[in-house]
Amino acid sequence: MENHDSLKASNSIRILVVDDHPATAATLARAISQMGTEVNVISACSGSEALERVAGNSVDMLITDMMMPGMNGLELIEKIQSNSGGRPTHTILITAYDVPGLKETARRLKVDETIIKPVRPERICQIVGNVMKSIGHAPITVPAAEEIEPFKILIVDDMPDNVTLLSRYMNSEGYSYISAFNGAEALEKTRTEMPDLILLDVNMPDKDGFAVLKEIRADPVIEHIPVIIFTAARLHPDQIQAGLNLGADDYITKPFDRRELFARIRAKLRTKSFEDAIRRRNRQLSMLPEIGKELSARLDINELTSVVLRRTVETLGAIMGHIVVLDPHHPLEKTYSTSASTQSDCPNFENFMKEINETRESLILDDVHNEPRWQSVINDPTRSAVIVPMFGRQHLLGLLVLAHEKIHYFQLEHLLLLQAIASQAAIAMENALLYEDVAKQQKRLSAVLQNADEAIFMFDADGNLSLLNPAGEDLFTDFNAILNRPLEAGHGCDALLKMLEEARLSGLSKTGEITWPDQRTFMALITSIESGGLVAILQDVTRFKNIERVKNEFIATASHDLKNPITAIVGFSELLSQAGPLNDVQMRFMQRIQNAAASMSELVQSMMHLVQSDLNTAQNHEPVEVTELLVDVIDEFNPQAEVKEQALQFHPLDFPEHVNGDRLQLKQLFRNLVGNAIKYTQQGGHIIVSMNMNRENIQVDVRDNGLGIPAADLPFIFDRFYRVRDGEHNKVEGNGLGLAIVKAIAEQHGGQVKVESEMSKGSRFIVTLPCIATTKESIPSIIDFSNHEEAKI
Repeated sequence: MENHDSLKASNSIRILVVDDHPATAATLARAISQMGTEVNVISACSGSEALERVAGNSVDMLITDMMMPGMNGLELIEKIQSNSGGRPTHTILITAYDVPGLKETARRLKVDETIIKPVRPERICQIVGNVMKSIGHAPITVPAAEEIEPFKILIVDDMPDNVTLLSRYMNSEGYSYISAFNGAEALEKTRTEMPDLILLDVNMPDKDGFAVLKEIRADPVIEHIPVIIFTAARLHPDQIQAGLNLGADDYITKPFDRRELFARIRAKLRTKSFEDAIRRRNRQLSMLPEIGKELSARLDINELTSVVLRRTVETLGAIMGHIVVLDPHHPLEKTYSTSASTQSDCPNFENFMKEINETRESLILDDVHNEPRWQSVINDPTRSAVIVPMFGRQHLLGLLVLAHEKIHYFQLEHLLLLQAIASQAAIAMENALLYEDVAKQQKRLSAVLQNADEAIFMFDADGNLSLLNPAGEDLFTDFNAILNRPLEAGHGCDALLKMLEEARLSGLSKTGEITWPDQRTFMALITSIESGGLVAILQDVTRFKNIERVKNEFIATASHDLKNPITAIVGFSELLSQAGPLNDVQMRFMQRIQNAAASMSELVQSMMHLVQSDLNTAQNHEPVEVTELLVDVIDEFNPQAEVKEQALQFHPLDFPEHVNGDRLQLKQLFRNLVGNAIKYTQQGGHIIVSMNMNRENIQVDVRDNGLGIPAADLPFIFDRFYRVRDGEHNKVEGNGLGLAIVKAIAEQHGGQVKVESEMSKGSRFIVTLPCIATTKESIPSIIDFSNHEEAKI
């Protein structure tokens, strides 16, 4: 650290100010920095931050608060004194409490001054100036303390000589005074002049001092003014007690000692100053709920900013207020002035924006004429200003600026109150902006709902209809769907109500077709919402269903008409060999004709099966024993498996199980699955057909160790005419309709089909069908159809 000699040669002095209240630290730092350009002030809000700011560099003076979280003032002083940059020349410790032993501890740490709060910045500046002079530094101009208006004292006595004597005393002590010679005049001047203290004689004609005191304490406007009663005669203790009970703050007996009198006056005025500050602060704090309530009731951003400006200007006694809203979607600037004479254009606040964003702190400009960033306009009455940021939950929303015609007008108490109002304003602004955005979104959503072709229903958690768009209203022709009430059964919407109940119980989205009473078909999508309700969207697919039906009827007709020519081709090709001998070439051509006709016949048959499923033609539903059905299917395909030397196994249940369905369609389902397994499994492979069941469903698995299906093709294998296109699969003949038929038949029987597959390892198809109750009978648990005789049970 530099010694005194080196300080004399230095052009500046480094002062470190530390306080955990950012506003206090900023106020002290700002006051000290105005002492001259040679003063370099560093501020910090904690001990750890102060050590980081110093970082091995020297400081000439340390001014720190005592009570701070993490590291108190004494701990900071000790660490700063052991800093590699050297010890500070002067250390000041500021504390709110005169704790026993604190000064002794501070003395051991070589603390130069310990100051009890409250501390005015002017006093700190005075100390800094004295220290600079003591070490021979260049003279520094300490800002003059604000001139304080003297206390005003009302002297009430019916004896002019006493009033004259007390008046001279007041002049000599620097007090302002007014006088009254009777009780009525005393009450009048108390109400009009609002003195800081009243010296009240007790013994007066007409209305004595006790009567005056009683009226003062009964008036809420003047009841807070301290009163010292005095009298020439020694009062009885009961009278003194009566005066104190009436509200007298003190009493003194004539003739009085001058020093005792003014000691009591100073004590009462000091108490009144504290009480006035508390009352002023209470008034300010009482305004916050009122202002907050007024702001929270505003949802229009223009109205809200106007209220903020008016209330802050009126509350803090400013001449003008300015607000800047920085939201990119809602930029806004607005000014409010108390009168036409104080109206003025505000400067560009971009110059302050960088500092505010970095520090997140407010700024007090004691004299804007000495602030280069405040670009005043001509005839601008502003001399001091305060700039408070309005931070939202994530970013800076705007700035609130107040101006006054006096320099050094805005103090810490103004700043704290304005920050509280700005915080409430920021919350209200965010709510207003959010409300505006939500209103716009609701307007857009309403336009979409009103113009949507789909019928849209919204139900609350209790099942009541909470929203219905015009397309939905048009569905109800026989009765009116009433909002905030559930839909009633028996009016054609029973299928929709059933789907809603299923979705509500399962908590999952649900889709399905619904036929309306007017025979229109709707595709319904029902989805849960966070509030516990449901949203149902009904899309009219009647036109598409009709087109699908016409297409299927056409395919059915064409397929039926193709059967006769194909049968003729097969029949006549077989008669050719009976008509006479054929050479090898003719036999080869005839074989090709028969193969092509067989493929064509298989395609036509598959198309007819698919069309029958789509058209939902009449089905002969009856109890079907699945085990017996599977034995027939596997018995049919066993010769094909033997040709490829494949092992075909069947794992039935231990008892027969039935499903309600069309036997021919179910047989076609399993024929397609077993046939595919044999076709797509290599020579010598194996196919396993197994059965499982639970209380409601029966499950049939067809598993093989064949080619497998690529993962990219799995989502599409149940599509019509879709085939896997790769080298090995292309070698297998097929039309791409087999699995589409499987899916259609399974769904028509209230079941489903799923697939699991892995390339070169095989595939597993799982068919699930709802079962019906049967009696148990013993059936072999495993049947191996590699032996044809075992295939017949």
